[in-house]
Amino acid sequence: MWRAHALLERKHSTEVVRRKSNTTTSSIFATAKRFKHHVAVQLDYYMSPQFAGVASALVNNSYSDAGIDLHFLPICPVGLEQERVRQYQDDNPQSVTMGSVEQNIFIPNLARNPHLKTTAVAAMFYQSPLCIASLPKSSSPPDDAMKLGVHEDTVELMKRIFPKSDVVASPRSTKNTDLLKNTFDGIQAYTTTEVPALSRGLGTDPDVILLEGYNGTKLGYGQVLFTTDECLNLDERDVVKTFCQATFDGWKYAIHHPEQAVEQVREAKKMLGLDDEDNDHWHPSDEFELEMLMRCNDFVKGTFEGDRHGVIDPSRWSDATDWLLEGEKGNVVVGANFGLDADVWKPPSNLLPGNRLGRKTLDEAKKSAASFKETFGRYPSLAVITVGNLERYEHSDRRLQIYSNKSSSWFSKSSVGEANCFDVEEINLDSSTTTDDLLSTIYSLDRVDGIQLMWPLPDHIDSGKVYSAIKPSKDVDGIHYIGQQEIGNTDAYPPVTPAATIALIDEYNVAIEGKRVLVIGRSPITGSPIAHMLREKGGAVTVVHSKVNQPTLEKLVGEAEVIVCCAGSPGLIKAEWIKGAEVINVGTTFDPELDMLISDVEGDIAAHASKYSPVPGGIGPISAPMLFKNVAKAAWKRMDGPDAVLNSGWERSPSVLRKTFHFDSYTEAIEAAKKVDEMSTTMDHHANMKFTHKCVEGVDIEMEFFTYEAKELTEKDYDAAKAVDMVLSKDKIEMSKYSYNLDEKSIAKYPASPRGSSKLLRVDSSGTVMKYKNFSSVFASLAKNCHIVFNDSRVLNARMFVQEGNKKVELMILDLGV
Repeated sequence: MWRAHALLERKHSTEVVRRKSNTTTSSIFATAKRFKHHVAVQLDYYMSPQFAGVASALVNNSYSDAGIDLHFLPICPVGLEQERVRQYQDDNPQSVTMGSVEQNIFIPNLARNPHLKTTAVAAMFYQSPLCIASLPKSSSPPDDAMKLGVHEDTVELMKRIFPKSDVVASPRSTKNTDLLKNTFDGIQAYTTTEVPALSRGLGTDPDVILLEGYNGTKLGYGQVLFTTDECLNLDERDVVKTFCQATFDGWKYAIHHPEQAVEQVREAKKMLGLDDEDNDHWHPSDEFELEMLMRCNDFVKGTFEGDRHGVIDPSRWSDATDWLLEGEKGNVVVGANFGLDADVWKPPSNLLPGNRLGRKTLDEAKKSAASFKETFGRYPSLAVITVGNLERYEHSDRRLQIYSNKSSSWFSKSSVGEANCFDVEEINLDSSTTTDDLLSTIYSLDRVDGIQLMWPLPDHIDSGKVYSAIKPSKDVDGIHYIGQQEIGNTDAYPPVTPAATIALIDEYNVAIEGKRVLVIGRSPITGSPIAHMLREKGGAVTVVHSKVNQPTLEKLVGEAEVIVCCAGSPGLIKAEWIKGAEVINVGTTFDPELDMLISDVEGDIAAHASKYSPVPGGIGPISAPMLFKNVAKAAWKRMDGPDAVLNSGWERSPSVLRKTFHFDSYTEAIEAAKKVDEMSTTMDHHANMKFTHKCVEGVDIEMEFFTYEAKELTEKDYDAAKAVDMVLSKDKIEMSKYSYNLDEKSIAKYPASPRGSSKLLRVDSSGTVMKYKNFSSVFASLAKNCHIVFNDSRVLNARMFVQEGNKKVELMILDLGV
């Protein structure tokens, strides 16, 4: 509950103090409170909803209750945050000094000025909300020819991201006005502030280019919390942890209570004696500030790992650091985790969180989907069918608000698809829908790559019949998984929650082979598939359910070495029954009175399990990514199989593939027939060919494939059809057109060091050179519709790999230079 009475008492306890650095700070503390620690904070912007966590912690006394006497340093010119923190720390060595800034500012500053000696410990935003906002396309030039107004400290960064644009420094305070007056074609903006303000000014949404990921951009984390190096020693390190704890407790409050948090931001301004920034990108309304806060909350929720917000993933930090320092003058070389101490703020070692794995899996699915779009001109597609209102999703909106965001949540698949390069069609049918109506809907979905039929179905629907109607090739929810496995189809898509469970087990090397494994829950979509998968991994698996009597259940829990709880029955298992087992919590239930997710285990699981997955933050964050991983795989397989043939013009009847080819003359037709006959002999599968002479209009050959013995189309028919298309393709390459002389100095003599670090340069028709950091990840998309010429490599033992969709294939070079 928001403590309004504390505000009234605290408003009069603001004082201004002067330190020997001659900087003015505001000190906020409760009257008669005995503080243990003095902490100074340098925010990189005015107090606003982007610091709602700090404001909530301040107003709720979280800092003072933790013994922190908190001082706010004056707002400084952008880009000088680290310098001001260093200056204050040097002048006040007994203090702990903290600051906030974007990673894309922090890293280059530290690399250029190592004397700053500052280190990041946590982050309030998972990524930078930085973007380019412009008016609707009807009135704007193409993206690569814009005149961009950007902040003074990001001019060089923007020039790098938009090399063909005219990038100029512009005033922050009038940026929206400058855009509306067409002074600029686009402005540097933040999706949390300027974008919603522009939407209100325009009456429609502006066009937005998100910078993270655009042209390979990696800006990293937003609102990074950092301190000076000396504050990470001994007692001061604990103070930094305490500050982070209070700050992210504040963010948790803001996420759960956004309306109250907006009021707390306003009250924090009064307590600090601050005014609003004088600018044109602030809309004076409660609704605007609430939208800002909700947008900020989504970025904060992205930092959740295990049991806390604010955790920085070292690998993601390092990837962004590498990108940010590319092209720096003097070729700055930094070590791993440059500028980061990831051990200050991280989950306990006995937790098995799934957030990072979920983000990684979804990123991989997104890359696969984007590559698919480049190859086939469309996104992978998913149809989600829901019949009636699902009781288990009664609190889905609240769960989405406090635990996830629309770009990654199970409860917003359309938004997840839009954010990650998938087309998602949500089909919501009335609860009175009949079995035949539902079957008709399923049969009409040949256009999509994957189908998910949400469970449970109303009692009057024949669930066996309708689930059986979903083709295994489109069964991305894994309904047919066990049956397909039993008949030897090892490519069947696994059910997403069981697949998420196994992925988490593999991620943390939880040993299964030879272990006593207890699966609690037997549903056909969760418990049964999990038990099957664990048996496949060599576990001695026992399956029980909620109807087993308590003494038996307690005995089995106590004997188990690995426990997977997936009953969805809160309190079914008592924590004290667990005797050092590793526990995977799958079953969760939302308790509206507690306003939180709870697991099947009641009590202090940390005191009895050797390791365990948390709730929330365990299996949940991995489930939606697993679904979209399956959809991407289904799309690639579909275009690599029968559908690829049908999309190339072949027509399918129940047992015959048929296509007509046209030739200008009989001579060409006969030559084509000979080529097909030669190919057919090699494949031992011949085509029926029918010639139709059309006089001056040439000749048509109708070709047919079928398998007589099978009385239906087989894989051999489709393979033969693809081979005919390849043999008769008119896109033949004459190598003589591509001969060239290569300077001897440009020929590789040794493998790239380290292996796998080879880069790719691309020169377009205008002479623009683009450098791609990783050869294998970009080769497939750049090579589309191109003839690739390799230089005369002197590296005899070269091995080259290319990422194509979900597959990593080796590129064989048959004739190496000597």
